[in-house]
Amino acid sequence: MKIVTLPMLRPGVDPILAGRLSGQRAFVVTLEQFPELAEPALVVLDFAGVDLATSSYLSELLVPLRDHLRLRRQPGYAVAANLSEKVREEIEEMLRRSGDAFLTCATDASGQITDVQLCGRLDDKLQETLLLVSRKRETTAAQLYEESRTVDMVGATAWNNRLASLAAKSLVVEILQGRTKKYRPVLEVA
Repeated sequence: MKIVTLPMLRPGVDPILAGRLSGQRAFVVTLEQFPELAEPALVVLDFAGVDLATSSYLSELLVPLRDHLRLRRQPGYAVAANLSEKVREEIEEMLRRSGDAFLTCATDASGQITDVQLCGRLDDKLQETLLLVSRKRETTAAQLYEESRTVDMVGATAWNNRLASLAAKSLVVEILQGRTKKYRPVLEVA
């Protein structure tokens, strides 16, 4: 999958990102500068150099940007990278309040992705589903249903809903092959 890196700290901007209005402006600027995708891409939101980003700022930028990119014709799967301890705390707090989750990672000088983590929280069933998708590397709702129907009394529709929910959070990639949707992890969580 192609990787698009977007710096969250722009030249001449204070390394403290605060306020709802500033977050809304950053969302608009990011979309204006976002390249047109010819294929699905991993979008690395690079927080290198950001000392602090408040939850009010992040709530106007991070999740709305993830949701917008995910719904494009060629989807982008957003992850937050290179977070300072303070930025990670603010993201965790924001996600805890909203009951959401977001992938985070670090990148090295060559752009290699390391230290992938799930920030925030998922309910138990979504967490279980994400682990199953990670173990299998690629799966369908029908496959998960067939493998679990003797253990779990959950139908194929429930598996479909769980997988769609994980895809909406940019935790799994949704691949349409004919009438079948396959799912694979966006990144492997450490």
